[in-house]
Amino acid sequence: MKALLLKDWYVLRKQVWSYLLIVLVWGLIPSLTLNLLAVVYGAMIPYTAMAYDQRSRWDRFARMLPYSDRTVVLSRYALGWISLSVGAATVAICQGVLTCLPLPAKLSANLSPGFVFAALCVGCLLLDLNIPLILRYGTEKARWVAILITFLTFASVGALNGLVNDAKTVAAAVLSLTLAGMLVLTIIATAVSILLSLKFYRENR
Repeated sequence: MKALLLKDWYVLRKQVWSYLLIVLVWGLIPSLTLNLLAVVYGAMIPYTAMAYDQRSRWDRFARMLPYSDRTVVLSRYALGWISLSVGAATVAICQGVLTCLPLPAKLSANLSPGFVFAALCVGCLLLDLNIPLILRYGTEKARWVAILITFLTFASVGALNGLVNDAKTVAAAVLSLTLAGMLVLTIIATAVSILLSLKFYRENR
């Protein structure tokens, strides 16, 4: 799998630097919407990698290499998980630094680690939807997949903003249960998504 991820790095390295710059800027801006979007945005990175692969017919070539179907499919999820983790870590560090500095309160979004975790879960859920759809319909034949994922990305950020506002009025225990529920849902969705992706990938032989 490391070799597959290295291949994605060589293919996407120009876009990766742009992505890192965007995430860094969004992480530093005192805006909950941009901070949360910086985390969730990572779910869109595998779409770009898979689009390149399908244009170059990499999937056909990969079947001649000593990689199992499971390894190829999991490498797509691993790329998404890495992207989401980079976004979450960047936002957490940026906001943590801003909070520690003697700056006016308005220069910090006051984004707690719990909401970074919630954004990470939402990003994983988008990834769980994204990869099976692309494997089932392809990036060229189903451009609506990209439109759908983009729409859901921004919609999810709006929902997370609502969660942040609600957290100001609910008990910490209720918030903890909500985050725990999101974690359980993410784990179940990821397991189902991987099985579907394997099924669709094998059907495209």
